[in-house]
Amino acid sequence: MNKFNYNEQLATQIGAGQYVTKSGGYDLKIVRSQFTKSNNNNAEFLELDFETREGLKLNYVSINFVNGKGEENAFGMKMINAIMGCANVQNLTQANDGSCPELFNKGIKAVVQRVDYTKQSGQNAGQDGYKFELKLPANIGTGRTVKETSTNATATAFDQYASSIEDKDERTAPQANQQSGGFNSQQAAPDVGDSFSDDIPF
Repeated sequence: MNKFNYNEQLATQIGAGQYVTKSGGYDLKIVRSQFTKSNNNNAEFLELDFETREGLKLNYVSINFVNGKGEENAFGMKMINAIMGCANVQNLTQANDGSCPELFNKGIKAVVQRVDYTKQSGQNAGQDGYKFELKLPANIGTGRTVKETSTNATATAFDQYASSIEDKDERTAPQANQQSGGFNSQQAAPDVGDSFSDDIPF
């Protein structure tokens, strides 16, 4: 009795790094949700680890909701509320260890953008790394954003954004290392700035 048919796409994922490496739209499960603070200033973040349906990891996705001056970051506040709406969560609490239990194991669709950057501090300063920024969440069941759900609109924003998003290169010397292998920045928390664009179609 035949139990397997060869699937090359699945086979190539073994030994190739079990991490998301490209910008795009993914079905994700939240496997860690943590409130964190900057060591250098008053910035606060909601930090999320995800897994895709295929089991690929997407770690250390940080959403800055309080900037270094201790002021609310409008984009971060919108993004966290959009995640809550897509995950059907009404409130978030912080446990003693900093974790946010309400988001644990919740599923969302998300468009994420890979950002290549040059590390500015630590023992890896000057080396290339990459991080992912969350750009647009949607409900994993309906595919609709919160805005589409509230207006009973057809789910179109997620697929349109996912098909058009591209990787972003912020490296100070991009010609120095065109190959971003060697160090996977998802295995250590990346440097996170306070600047965010606010052009997202929530």
